[in-house]
Amino acid sequence: MTVVLGGAPVWSQEGDQSSLRTVPSIAVPATVSLGGTVVPIKDVTFAAQIPGRVESIAGEEGEFFEEGAELIAINIDNLLAKRRAAWANLANAEASLRNAGVQYSREIISPYGGETNDMMGGMSSIMRNFTNPMQSFGGGGSPGMDRYAQRYQQGTRIEQARGQITAARASIEEIDSSIRDAKSVAPFKGVITKKLVEVGDPVQPGQPMLKFADMSQLQIKVEVPARLMPGVTMGQVVQARLDVGDVEIPARVVQIFPIADPDRHTVTVKMELPQGAPGGAGMYA
Repeated sequence: MTVVLGGAPVWSQEGDQSSLRTVPSIAVPATVSLGGTVVPIKDVTFAAQIPGRVESIAGEEGEFFEEGAELIAINIDNLLAKRRAAWANLANAEASLRNAGVQYSREIISPYGGETNDMMGGMSSIMRNFTNPMQSFGGGGSPGMDRYAQRYQQGTRIEQARGQITAARASIEEIDSSIRDAKSVAPFKGVITKKLVEVGDPVQPGQPMLKFADMSQLQIKVEVPARLMPGVTMGQVVQARLDVGDVEIPARVVQIFPIADPDRHTVTVKMELPQGAPGGAGMYA
């Protein structure tokens, strides 16, 4: 008997009898196996924001911490010294402002040391101008000009003192920001996955110090070739085989990255594993 797939009718010869039989076609979906890595649902790497030495680390790899717990700190003795100096500069600037204000007020009220002296100075100036008209013409010794110059000078000192106050306050704010950056706190519940420095190590801005992750939910991260992406959809459930126990576990697609890697031409896809799945972050899947 001859068999032809695809639902096409065929003739078969059995002895002296002929019969027509139909062989149905069955759609067999194509499958592809891809390798991936088990990853935590959230992870973060803390990097140094200021130069200094590591003063404390909260614990070792695998230890659990609540959200807001201090994980790592950098020594801030030099920042505290700068902060004290900045506060001293602010106090000096405020004292200069008060002094300049007093001097300016004195120039307004009594520019020549009192009302009587003001009148005497004015009469003396008039007599000098009368006896020396060229001096009057040149403006030399004019009480009005002297008074204006004194006022302007004291007003300038007030503005300078105000500028010094603003600069001192800005310096304090900058130092306070650096002090806050010296400590790294847990942004969520999780465990320390890797320490990259030890207590006493010097660090520079941008240097990684500690890795922290939320291990309450695990995912599989897979690099899917771009040509296969038409077969991947959000919420799709696929069978995953973990490197522990050699069992298949259903995994649901929860994230598809919007662009492909320009070098490898793959798209990153994350699939959520059910609670209680065997294995841990970093394992092969």
